[in-house]
This record gives sequence, C-alpha cells and structure tokens, in this order.
Amino acid sequence: MKATIKDVATLAGVSKSTVSQFLNGRFSYMSETTRKKIEEAIAELNYRPNQIAKSLKQKNTKIVALICATLHSRFSLNLIGSIEEFFQKEGYSVIIASSEDDSQKEKSLVESFLARQVDGILVFPTSQNKEYYQKLAEQRIPLVFLDRQLSGVDVPSVLLDNKLAGAMATQLLIDQGHDKIALFTFPVKDRITTRIERIEGYEETLVKNKLTRPDEFVVCCELEELADRLDQLFQYTPKPTALIMGNDMLLEESLFWSKREKKKIPDDFSLVGIDDVSFARLFDPEITTLAQPIEKIALKAASLLWEQIQGISQETTSDSYLYKPTLIQRSSVKKLN
Repeated sequence: MKATIKDVATLAGVSKSTVSQFLNGRFSYMSETTRKKIEEAIAELNYRPNQIAKSLKQKNTKIVALICATLHSRFSLNLIGSIEEFFQKEGYSVIIASSEDDSQKEKSLVESFLARQVDGILVFPTSQNKEYYQKLAEQRIPLVFLDRQLSGVDVPSVLLDNKLAGAMATQLLIDQGHDKIALFTFPVKDRITTRIERIEGYEETLVKNKLTRPDEFVVCCELEELADRLDQLFQYTPKPTALIMGNDMLLEESLFWSKREKKKIPDDFSLVGIDDVSFARLFDPEITTLAQPIEKIALKAASLLWEQIQGISQETTSDSYLYKPTLIQRSSVKKLN
C-alpha cells in the first residue's frame, strides 16, 4: 500500500497541515527539527504525493524546475536564460530556485517541486544528497545535474571541463614567466566538484612545470572574506605575481579590492578569471578570462531533461558531458622577464 500524507504526519509526529506546508515549500514558521523529521519520514516511507493522480493525467504539467546554487552569479543567470528559452519553445514554464549550497534546503526544494508535480528537475547538486538522488533515478524521475558531478549516481551531468580550466589559466601565466601564482575559490565543503577540479588542474600544471607553491597560495573563502584574504596574501613573502579567480563573483570582488587598494593590474599583479563576464571587457585594463560555452551547456542539459520527460531516454545513466573553456586573452597578464 502506498504511503499517505497521514502516514508521513504520524511518523514525523506532526499534523497533516504541517506536512502539507512542507510539501508546498512553506518553511517560514517551521523549525529545522520539524523539517528534518518530515524529510526522514518521507524518505523512510518512500512517499510521493499524488502519484496515482499523476499517473492518470492525460497531460504533463508543462513545468520544469531549475535549482541553482546561487542567483548572484552571472554564469547562473545566463544559464537560466538559455534554459528558459529552450523550454518556452516547447510550451513549458521554468520555476527557478536557489539552494545557496545548503544541502538540506536543496533536498526540501526538490521534494516541494515533486509535490507540485513538475515534469523534471535540473539541479546544481551537493554530495550530501547523493543517496537521495540515486533513489529518484531508480524511480525514473526526470533529472539532470548541472555544473557538478556526483559519482555513482545514475543521473547525467553537464558541465565545464573544470580541471582543464584550472590547468589552462595556470599554464597561461607560467608561459608568461610567472612562478608565484595564487588561486582563489569558494570553500570546498561538501566536496563540490567544480571547485575541487579547478584546484586539481592548477596543482597538476604546477607539478608538470616543476613548480611548487606555499600552502597560502590556494585560498578557499566566502565572498565576504575575499578582501581580508587578499590583504593577508599580499603581506606574505614572497608575494604572488599572479592571481587566478575561480569564478565570476570572486573576479568582480577582486577588482573592487584592487581599486580600493590602488593596485595596478598587471603592474602589481596579473589576473585571470574563470568565467567570462561583460565587465571583464569594461575594466581598465581588460581582464583575461576563460569563457564557459554557456549556451551549449544549457542546450545539452535541457535536451537531456526533455528526452527523459518525453520518454525518448528510458535508461538511467551517469554520463558526464564536459565542455572545453575558451581562453580570451586581454590585457591583465604581464609578461615577466
């Protein structure tokens, strides 16, 4: 017998109306403890709201959900635009949400969207939900990962070749005579593959060129910590001659910092950003970047989800579709003697 909302409420020790609020994403007056109890009850009972009613429907809801890690990144916003364009042509609407890399919030959003019977979900996944996503894959829920990979989960992933991006940025600087290169990225908590692979590309390229670096030259920090970490880094001896910013938000904040501190690029330090953004061309000097093929990534991810929704793709797969970055050389890298 399929579990009901009453079963979930009984197991979680809450009212049916509280479970209903959870399923509809209304968490404003709900404690973390209550949310966790409901999530655990749903998982234990393998509860799926309105599953019978859904199977009897003649048409899909024509709605898909997209859960980003953040809505503050220009990369995410451009990706959203391309994905929306794809599904609008198919007569679909796209619901947008942000998890802020909070795995519990991410899982709650997925549950909420499934309760609303969306036809499929695109998500920037966190590894803490690995087992949960595998269960969804086994239930044939249309699902595609964006920007990240989760090994051992039968869900396709579409993303940049992040190790190559880290390697290309590092090799560019080495080719210009730099051997004191620092890399900045967001924290690698929850083993977010995008960040880890960019660090790996950087590290492997240094080794390939027989270079070493102090521990201080890999900085993993939140955006609001960047200015302080830059201050600390430039008090270090020896100072770096070049910086790699691991995403568009860090790049933008580093430019604000350099302006406040009256640092001259590339005289005081060379700068490369991973993710190409419009302001990179507007800054003086123009900033060298590695561009992601955002439209290609968006189109592939949307197509994979569409095929699952339409029943064209019946098999679960853990295939990863990696796209090469494009180096856009501008004026922010100084050639050293």
